[in-house]
Amino acid sequence: MKTSNSTAFLELVSLNERVVSFSRLCANSVRYHHWHQCLEILYIEAGYGVIVVNNQQYTMRPGRLFIFPPFKLHKVMVADGQNDVYRRTIIHVDNMVIASFLAGFPNHQAQLMQLSLRESPAAVYDIAEHNSVMDVIFTQYNNIFNTDGYSTENISCMLIQLLTFLPAKNGNHDVLTSSLSDKVMQWVENNYGDKFMLDSLALHLGLSRSYVSRRFRQETGEPIHDYLLTRRIRFACELLRDSKSSIKKISIESGFSDTTYFISSFRKRIGKTPLQYRKSYE
Repeated sequence: MKTSNSTAFLELVSLNERVVSFSRLCANSVRYHHWHQCLEILYIEAGYGVIVVNNQQYTMRPGRLFIFPPFKLHKVMVADGQNDVYRRTIIHVDNMVIASFLAGFPNHQAQLMQLSLRESPAAVYDIAEHNSVMDVIFTQYNNIFNTDGYSTENISCMLIQLLTFLPAKNGNHDVLTSSLSDKVMQWVENNYGDKFMLDSLALHLGLSRSYVSRRFRQETGEPIHDYLLTRRIRFACELLRDSKSSIKKISIESGFSDTTYFISSFRKRIGKTPLQYRKSYE
């Protein structure tokens, strides 16, 4: 697995030659909604903020582990004043390849496969009591993955260790429920295929359009239209991979009234035209 050189594309991880991408202690944050083509594991070592996923906002704090299934739309926002202290370990892994190597560990294999289902929600775990152990594990595997001599067995062993530390129930109950952006994202989820009208959204929420627009940007760091566009493109990706519909039909089903605009928007965010993207899955 290797990472794209561009930071502008939504799908930053391409599943090519490698099956794992391991990055540690990088004080940066992707501040726009995005997704990856593989399983993503994010462990917060230091710093605070908010993660937006499943149309909800979760507190980001030390000792919290997030697992995002492939193609799960999410966003990481480090709190103001935390950029200098924010540290995380982030792992992208080809879950299909690794699942086949866990055949001798059926319980962990089933656990990994459940976490990797596209329809599964992102999982959130609090494992701060194991932070010292996590530091040892991540330090060891960081050294391994920074060389070209690592093996699929190394990746499998790392995941088995991580899965062993996960509690029986995740911490999805710790949700920031008071945000307006949650309601906006849920509305978008139900209406992204239709023509967008801010007036309709504001009417649905019983608020003014200027207030809705301002609050959403304050809470998520992006305009409503950018989030809507990302959601539409993610749906278009699903149709391009899983259906034989024409580009024009997919653009309409995804909420785009103009095919040319759809193609240009898709290329700007994915780095490929819709047709090129489809061919890469054939």
